[in-house]
Amino acid sequence: MTGERGGGLRMGSADEQDLEDGRGWLTKAEVREAWPQIRPISITAVARANSVRTSAAPSPDLTREPTYHAADVRQVAARIARGEADVAPWQHADSDAARDDATPGPPVWQPVGWGPENVPGLVLLAIIVGLFLWGLTHNHGTVTNFVR
Repeated sequence: MTGERGGGLRMGSADEQDLEDGRGWLTKAEVREAWPQIRPISITAVARANSVRTSAAPSPDLTREPTYHAADVRQVAARIARGEADVAPWQHADSDAARDDATPGPPVWQPVGWGPENVPGLVLLAIIVGLFLWGLTHNHGTVTNFVR
């Protein structure tokens, strides 16, 4: 970026070209490859904490997630490798939280019983079945006439 009269900043032509054709931006999947030490669920938070620029434009993979500035991602990758990046302990891929992500617990079994919480449903079912059978027997004959 170069200075402009009036104290403002403007982008150089190389930066503008990168922005126009998307070469300077990475998808979340590409950032995951650059930051293997970070849990996938923490990519956005780590990028924000380390001032990685993001683009509000739709990403090329149509996930509607932001894209991340490639130069910023490379800078943060180097800082992560040196242990200087702003990364919480639980955001590391080798943390206990990451292991919990990879190994879900067993499914929780919910017992189904004939207890009082099911009585209203059973009463409704009995009424519906009773009405159905009553309708069959009072339709100008018996159930056998209806079936024929």
